[in-house]
Amino acid sequence: MRPEADGMSLVRAELCERLLSLQTTARRLSARDFAECVEGMRRLAAAYGLTPVVRVADALERAVAEDRGACPRALYLGRLEDAIGCERMEESAAEAMLASVSVRLCA
Repeated sequence: MRPEADGMSLVRAELCERLLSLQTTARRLSARDFAECVEGMRRLAAAYGLTPVVRVADALERAVAEDRGACPRALYLGRLEDAIGCERMEESAAEAMLASVSVRLCA
């Protein structure tokens, strides 16, 4: 395996650990603390060019802020998990994931 691939695997593993921790504690966290955790994930993903993770995390942060914590966090967290595992890093992959959230919100 190439060193770049090894590095990206480590970043994805770190994001997965943070996501698992967030999923475990989400109900006990205030909206502010929850958003800070998501922001940390978004920053890490941005540093490594993981566009789908960045965009889903950004949408989650906005939804929590706008809905004052009443947004369906589990829906966004599920898409965040998909984004972390997504091999495609372009904007179109992010748009597809965000569209899937939108469709589920309207259903």
